Amino acid sequence: MKIAIVSAIWQRERLTEIFLKSVQRYWKDYGIPTMIAGSEGVKTREMCLDYGAGYVEAPNRPLGAKFIKASVAAWANYNPDALMILGSDDFVNHSVIYRYQICLEQKWDVVGFRDCYFYDNRTKQAAYWGGYTVKHRQGESIGMGRLLSRRVYEKLKGRLWMANINAGLDWVMTQKIKKHKDLKHRILSVKGNNHVLVDVKGFGNLSDWGCYDLEPVDNGVFNTIPEMYEIQQL
Repeated sequence: MKIAIVSAIWQRERLTEIFLKSVQRYWKDYGIPTMIAGSEGVKTREMCLDYGAGYVEAPNRPLGAKFIKASVAAWANYNPDALMILGSDDFVNHSVIYRYQICLEQKWDVVGFRDCYFYDNRTKQAAYWGGYTVKHRQGESIGMGRLLSRRVYEKLKGRLWMANINAGLDWVMTQKIKKHKDLKHRILSVKGNNHVLVDVKGFGNLSDWGCYDLEPVDNGVFNTIPEMYEIQQL
């Protein structure tokens, strides 16, 4: 089953280059291609192509339209069985990809994690986040690393997000998906497993460290993600 990654980049050149190294790793190790929407013309286009990623140019705002353009290009160019959504500050390990491949073989349509790890580059601290606790979002999968089957894409007619939004993309996607009761959902957890999804903070992220109720963890939790060593040296 073929997975393709969709992402978007904007500034943060040092972190973006490390993210592109992870994109290159996903391709070399698992045959997973990546389509990236960028907004800085030749500069970002050449960065992406140098690391083997596909590229489309789009205005940085609205962000919903930018991600839609990347997802449409991914389907058109790679013809995958599913898309995995990653921000340019998100990194995953082998265990996540292996589990996703199994979930696709089992015909799950929407696969995601309820929890994740964070790394704050300013304080050099790692933390675990247990997921949403507000009543209307309890049990909801996070947007980072969410896997969407071809059925999802077709039912949403290629509009995985609302084109005119700049924030709340995960929430909007979740509400759109909920309207289709026949889609099969699978929620996974990093806690107690070998799965690692990490969102790197401290580079001007849309949502920052102080927005979450976090549990400190040792930085060794990231040992299965090769790029994290370079990030920790920034």
